[in-house]
Amino acid sequence: MTYEQAASRLVALARANGGVLTAEQAEQDPALASMDPAVVAAAARALDGSTNIFGTPRTGEGWFPFDELRFTTLSNTAALTRIAKKASQRSPQR
Repeated sequence: MTYEQAASRLVALARANGGVLTAEQAEQDPALASMDPAVVAAAARALDGSTNIFGTPRTGEGWFPFDELRFTTLSNTAALTRIAKKASQRSPQR
């Protein structure tokens, strides 16, 4: 899975869970778990830097960098597509 696919998968998981993606959900997702955790973490950090996505820094252990990512624009598919594209255009190094 590529960086772009990781960003898209994170958005899809948030959509499936009412706009909130938890660290547990990300770490237990088979698609995300099959890729390099650093790539997924970079995609999550890029999404957190986007408008209308708010991350809560991780307080526990694990490879996902947030306790949760909260998406506030899930009703707007076009906006989510733009967010995922912007995240995928950012450098995975943060």
